[in-house]
Amino acid sequence: MDHRPELKDAINLLADLTEAYTAALFLRERGGENLRAVVWHSFASSFRHDAAIRPSEGVVGFVAKHGVPADVDRYHQPSQVTKVYNADEGVKAFLAMPVGDFGVLFVDTKARQIFGERDKKTIRDFAAFFAHLVQQQDTCSREAMYGRILDLLYDVENATLAFGEPRQYFAEVLDAGRRYTGLSMGMLCLLHQGRKQYMVEAVEGPSLSTLRGRSFPVSLGLVGWVLREMKPLTHSRLSPLPGKSYLVSPEEPMRGYNAFVGVPLLAWRSLIGVWAFAGRTERQIDEEEERALQLAGNRVAATIEHYRLGSAKG
Repeated sequence: MDHRPELKDAINLLADLTEAYTAALFLRERGGENLRAVVWHSFASSFRHDAAIRPSEGVVGFVAKHGVPADVDRYHQPSQVTKVYNADEGVKAFLAMPVGDFGVLFVDTKARQIFGERDKKTIRDFAAFFAHLVQQQDTCSREAMYGRILDLLYDVENATLAFGEPRQYFAEVLDAGRRYTGLSMGMLCLLHQGRKQYMVEAVEGPSLSTLRGRSFPVSLGLVGWVLREMKPLTHSRLSPLPGKSYLVSPEEPMRGYNAFVGVPLLAWRSLIGVWAFAGRTERQIDEEEERALQLAGNRVAATIEHYRLGSAKG
């Protein structure tokens, strides 16, 4: 659920005014087409609050794709046909409104067969209000993101100019990356000369200390993928399972993360390693944030190469 209190307060107020069974705001995923519920007020246990809804899928997808309202009274189909629920909830009427070109407001009821004109006007007005509120908050969010990018670049540059020994430098740049991404775990990995294995040169954060100094094949894990493909990798909704999804090895000690971002360390276009971050977050890490992490990583890589830091050997 979105943690912006203004959105939650507004959806609760709308639900109270319309006596809704469910009132939910769906927004497009950043950088994607699918929609997800970001705030909701629902009495239904089968409400699909974690589902990604494709354009044209169900009521919400239809409204998002075509940009027109869906106003249905005296609804007699099973509730799951709407794709808002996983089971029949006995919904009798619903109204879904476009929210700008980036979302859908969905409100339904099981207390009566129709929404009156006053309720419909209220829902339309709230859809317009949500459009303005989301746009304003997105602008503020982007300004905050640019501030974090400047902080990251400053912190990395300052660490480069002031470090006294390699371990201190690695700790400072990883700490800068953790603050920037908002993720609790960070690791800096350097390729061995044979380029078939890499060493976990430095770590910061819980659960990672046992990995420091160990080597792993580039064929394993998300870190290995970044090395093989030489391009960034970001996941914001990971579900790590033993032997299924892991950062460096199926036997790794890390647990409890749902997000990962890793970028290659390129020193003058030459791949030397990866710096990567993992942890729990409710927000998406978008492409612009990823590019800034790559830019900072290039500075880190150039410093490592120039001063010949690190202990990875062939």
